[in-house]
Amino acid sequence: MIDSDDALLAELRDLFEAMDPVPAQVVAAAEASFTWRTIDAELAALVADSAERPLAGVRSQVGQAGPRLLTFEGQGLLVEVEIDSVGTDRRLVGQLVPPKPAEVEVRWPGGSLTRIADEVGHFTVDAVPQGPVSLVCRLADTAKPVATSWVTI
Repeated sequence: MIDSDDALLAELRDLFEAMDPVPAQVVAAAEASFTWRTIDAELAALVADSAERPLAGVRSQVGQAGPRLLTFEGQGLLVEVEIDSVGTDRRLVGQLVPPKPAEVEVRWPGGSLTRIADEVGHFTVDAVPQGPVSLVCRLADTAKPVATSWVTI
């Protein structure tokens, strides 16, 4: 019976794969969550996303151009990020609160870029590809880095 059960499951898997495949972006995000996890990092959760709520007094934001604003919070640190589209890539301009210097790594499936946040906590990262990203902030005065949750940009 095991062989017939395995065959049935394989046939069902093939059917679902053909009829309702998992989007490539979802697969990439799932792989990234394992590939790039930072076990010893404190998690900074997404607490605000301008794409999730309309602005007050605005009827519709569909099709509106402009930056997306994200705020992550964790372990006594806020990471505020403005995301702008530059062609097919993204530009991230960030601020650490409270302001402090840090090494900021932007990670995505297949790569990463590291920049230094200055003494007032400001950083800029250009040429970030669309898709899932996470930031890791390594602060000089903290033993553990702070890693943001993954978000698709």
